[in-house]
Amino acid sequence: MSSSSLPTTAPPTVFRRRRADLASSLSRPLVILAGQPRARKYATNTHPFRAASSYLYFGGPRIEGGAIVIEPGSDGNNGCALVRSVMGFDDIVWIGCAPSDEQLSSASGLDQLISPDEVDVRLRGREAAYVGPPCPPTLSWAHGLGLQPANQDEILAIINLRLIQDEHEMVAMRRAAKIGMDAQLSAVASIRAGRTEADVAGAYLSVLTAHQCDVSFNPIITVHGEVLHCDGYPGTLGADNLVVFDAGVEEPGGYASDMTRTYPVAGSFTTIQRQLYDTVLRSQCAAVDACVPGKRFRDIHDLSARVICEGLVEAELLRGDPAELAGRGAHTLFYPHGLGHLIGLDVHDMEDFGDLAGYAPGRTRRTEFGSKFLRLDRDLEPGMTVTIEPGVYIAPAIWRNEDLLAPFADSINRGAIDALVRGEFGGIRIEDSVHIRAGDAGPENLTAELPKEADAVADLIRKA
Repeated sequence: MSSSSLPTTAPPTVFRRRRADLASSLSRPLVILAGQPRARKYATNTHPFRAASSYLYFGGPRIEGGAIVIEPGSDGNNGCALVRSVMGFDDIVWIGCAPSDEQLSSASGLDQLISPDEVDVRLRGREAAYVGPPCPPTLSWAHGLGLQPANQDEILAIINLRLIQDEHEMVAMRRAAKIGMDAQLSAVASIRAGRTEADVAGAYLSVLTAHQCDVSFNPIITVHGEVLHCDGYPGTLGADNLVVFDAGVEEPGGYASDMTRTYPVAGSFTTIQRQLYDTVLRSQCAAVDACVPGKRFRDIHDLSARVICEGLVEAELLRGDPAELAGRGAHTLFYPHGLGHLIGLDVHDMEDFGDLAGYAPGRTRRTEFGSKFLRLDRDLEPGMTVTIEPGVYIAPAIWRNEDLLAPFADSINRGAIDALVRGEFGGIRIEDSVHIRAGDAGPENLTAELPKEADAVADLIRKA
């Protein structure tokens, strides 16, 4: 990394405060690892390096093989150290000079910079723990230190800090949202019958590159929206297709955005497409409005499911009382995923910690199909940011699974649904990133400027 490439999201004093807050919860030293790039084909051909999110949160500069050592009771500077590898002459020839110690110290708010050898001296004979990226789990220099994986209390201390985003973080997330919205609006002009998913993806990615940003996940741009996480862009856009456009941005500081819209290739919806689009939109808007402090996220998911069932009954795809159908889980045949997830330094923030982040203590996942995929079950607090992304999908795999369908045989209009399966209906998803605010302010929709009303979405295609 060159000396000019040290993006930060907060002043050094903020990083010091975060480290001090964590140190107050520690009973042993904790080493927070940045990770190192993974080899691609051979050792010096690597995937792009992206430092681990907890390392970035506590002020780690973007240096390969870096780490932050935090001692119990530290004030965030004294009792902390930044570990950085020493580059050899050959490294400098190939990749340029590393940032200077002064630049690293200024960016991180850490006065003490040490080499990996000095970490060994510092921690020798002491019990210490580490937090690292899931892949690879540790860095090469750390193998001989005898570090133990962080325990649950240590991980929860990190989670409790990262759950609540401060204004510095929100500035970065709003920037990621703005660039993501601009990129999607630019790419919509490529949605035309006869063009390809790859045409649209290329237009989207070019805007991110121009802003020196990366994707926050592999963009989903597909006419097969019923496949929730499509891979690649092989499809051709047909005049009757809906394009699910689920994409996000990672800005230079590492913070993510995530947004989804669904576009009719023809510039207008068919009757059933419009009915189901409006159903998803009503569900999504109701869920966004419910994102207030104290509200349990699982209850908001259940609200979204009831609204989906109301629309499915109106469209004559389901029969019965919508609330009763939702209670039985009938919506999961059309809406087989959770309402949303945490978002921050990762698009699925802190999921490297498993359900410790997404689920409040004492809460566990449901076990039923569809409902078990809910990634978040916490009471919302001011400062949290979540995604809200219900959908309706006609997935052939589900409608061929008689074990799933049997409990709802009395409630499904099989003829109407089979016709949609044969017509390759695809799917509809609408997603915004939503920040929880205190008091009566209501939620802040970070992606509200991206149109989602049915007529506005269709107009974008017609007028492009």
